[in-house]
Amino acid sequence: MIDLKIVPQKPAVIEGYENELHALVKINKEEATNNLRTNGVPLNIAIVIDKSGSMAGRPLEEAKRSAAYIIDKMREQDRVAIVAYDDRVDMVLPSQKVTDKFRIKAALEHIHSGGATDLHKGWLTGAEEVARNKSSNSLNRVLLLSDGNANRGEVSPINIQNQCGQLAEESIVTSTYGLGFSFNEELMISMARSGLGQSYYGETADDLLDPFQEEFDLLINTLAWNIRLTAEVPDFVKLELLNKSKTVSGRSNTWHLPDLAEGGDVWALFKLKIKDQNDGLQKIEVLRCNITYECKIDDQSKKQSVGPVKLIIDRVSPTAFNAISEDEEVKRRIDELLFAGLQERARMAALEGNWHRVNEILNESRRIAGSNEWLNESLGELTKYAFRRQTDHFSKEAMYSSEKMRQRLSSHDELASYSYSPSEEFDKKAYLRRKIARGKRMG
Repeated sequence: MIDLKIVPQKPAVIEGYENELHALVKINKEEATNNLRTNGVPLNIAIVIDKSGSMAGRPLEEAKRSAAYIIDKMREQDRVAIVAYDDRVDMVLPSQKVTDKFRIKAALEHIHSGGATDLHKGWLTGAEEVARNKSSNSLNRVLLLSDGNANRGEVSPINIQNQCGQLAEESIVTSTYGLGFSFNEELMISMARSGLGQSYYGETADDLLDPFQEEFDLLINTLAWNIRLTAEVPDFVKLELLNKSKTVSGRSNTWHLPDLAEGGDVWALFKLKIKDQNDGLQKIEVLRCNITYECKIDDQSKKQSVGPVKLIIDRVSPTAFNAISEDEEVKRRIDELLFAGLQERARMAALEGNWHRVNEILNESRRIAGSNEWLNESLGELTKYAFRRQTDHFSKEAMYSSEKMRQRLSSHDELASYSYSPSEEFDKKAYLRRKIARGKRMG
């Protein structure tokens, strides 16, 4: 039902030398599959909205509009809870089936702006509602929105993200939405990363609906979830996963991967350092991978596994090796992850006020981007913020863009054209779009 393959940068190494090889692991839906349901998984969601004083006016109204959008799209089999928080938490709507959308949306009108920000208590209240109604046959999500810093109750980022991770191990996933430039992006992204969810932000209230649409599109098109990738290598190979995915607790060389959704590929990029064994073998196995996942088959949620899939490569002479073409898709993924790393470094330089260093890193990023139009367009947005010395703007855009590049689903047709067209991207499902500005709505 789910296809797993390993694509090497080149299907060979140079005999007699230590080699470095990148290998792309791809997970997608087999074309012949017809009993893997795309829209049959019940949703169990808590929408948690910051109503602190800074959300007054347009931001809060757009937050409520985003919540109403999700409610409108939900089905009678789905459940939703609505929580609002400032320095206190209000249970606006306890978790219930979405059988009366008008009444559920009317509850949103009772949310009014208030005081400080007890982000942790608001999130935890939503998570508890999801936990009470969790089943083995549901996708369980907490959608947390904030425009500020946690300044009441539990404020330790480590404690909060650890709790997100603990709940994620129980299949309660946290996605976060930041609004504006005052929220703590490191906390919000770490919550989503530990909570195995998505992280989004909108620069303005007008940009807020876009990420909610992206999240909901992802949920209703999910094919497989709780995907775990295990990799094994022989003693002469050193392995490194470049995506920075979260490791599975208590498991060596096993990582959580993003959910697989219709039309997309889940991918992970490994770097292998291969020592020469001088054993005379022409073909050597350097990597084998397995995945486990959950999916809905014939109206039942079931655990499945695929693998092992092995990567076996040739030992060849330097001349023969140089004649072998590099796989284009692997090269693109290498460039994206290098680009993501440079964005992180540029962000740190910006936070230190070292704009000269920021510009140096942006120039290095242009070299990596080469002819990749998407990466070059993304650099244009960061360059504007660097030119204006807008630290908060630069920090958030760089961090969210970097995070997305490492964890994104790639669409099946990305390699069909070398060009990048915003209009063509807009025609894709929202979770497959390559945005050039993570904090701005597209289209």
